[in-house]
Amino acid sequence: MKKSIFILLCLLSVYMTAWTQVEKQIKGEALSADEKKKLEDTTNGWKFGGIGGVTFNQAGFKNWAAGGTNSFSLLFNMRFFADYKKNNHLLQMWAAAEYGLQFTKGDIYKLRKNADRWEIFAKYGYRIHKPLYFAAYTDLKSQFSNSYNYTDTAKYVISRAAAPLIFEGAIGLDYVPVPYFSLFFSPLAAKVTYVAANDIAALNTFGNFYPSKVKKEFGAVLIATYKQDFWKQNISILSVMKVYKNYLHSAKDPFDATLPKESKSHYRKNIDVDWQTTVGLKVNKFLSASVFMHLIWDNDITFETSNPNIKTSKVQFRDIIGVGLTYQMNYSKAKGEKAKKL
Repeated sequence: MKKSIFILLCLLSVYMTAWTQVEKQIKGEALSADEKKKLEDTTNGWKFGGIGGVTFNQAGFKNWAAGGTNSFSLLFNMRFFADYKKNNHLLQMWAAAEYGLQFTKGDIYKLRKNADRWEIFAKYGYRIHKPLYFAAYTDLKSQFSNSYNYTDTAKYVISRAAAPLIFEGAIGLDYVPVPYFSLFFSPLAAKVTYVAANDIAALNTFGNFYPSKVKKEFGAVLIATYKQDFWKQNISILSVMKVYKNYLHSAKDPFDATLPKESKSHYRKNIDVDWQTTVGLKVNKFLSASVFMHLIWDNDITFETSNPNIKTSKVQFRDIIGVGLTYQMNYSKAKGEKAKKL
């Protein structure tokens, strides 16, 4: 629990530090508050682009007294976006994917997957009162290939492509006071988790109760998004925090198999948090460093305990720090004009 609080404080410090920085500079002259407001009001048309690259890590040991295992890992990642703003209309779309492999010398399983994810997101808003939009969004995410739980002698499949496949959709209000920050809230949000593979569905790991392969949720969602570049786009921060509360009680208690229905205490804890933060550091046109942090608290993803009838939820956290080859592109396009590189 202390580790979780520490992680949250670190991420909050990133928000507070970034919030105090100057948004953008043009031709070496900082924009005044009035100039910024005018620029925001006249933003018209498409902005699109993306980033893709490969990050590599290597560790080598020879006659090292303290011990160690030779290893090499590769992480492929990409993210593309398309934003449109005109008059009262605001459309934001993005797609992201990552896939990582690790080779460890001397391990019974020399090649392991250590990252696998894809996600597609789209949000449309109509301005009803500046800076407030009536908005709706959809989100779809899953993985590319099998994931395994490894032991000393064997490996076991714990998830597959489309197992799970998670769909989210909501209608609500989107507060966009500045171009780099938005706060979306909806009291009418749906979340459906589909586990396509029978062997994964039978594990009941993702909130379904086999033979059912579907977990349906209806509740409220809050999404905070922060995206900004600093120092001539050499440093970038992207952070998205999503909090979801399910209104519906489960027909079976997900933690205690001896209970016929979900207990009130477990229902109160039925809040999901997904927080992803990426900090990118640009060295030159093709070389960059990045820090990626991903924190998840999912009430429906349970873990075994010493008691076979009792399961528990846990805070899930991962971070990826690396240096790699990256190519980034950003363009803007107004009606009747050719796309211009930003």
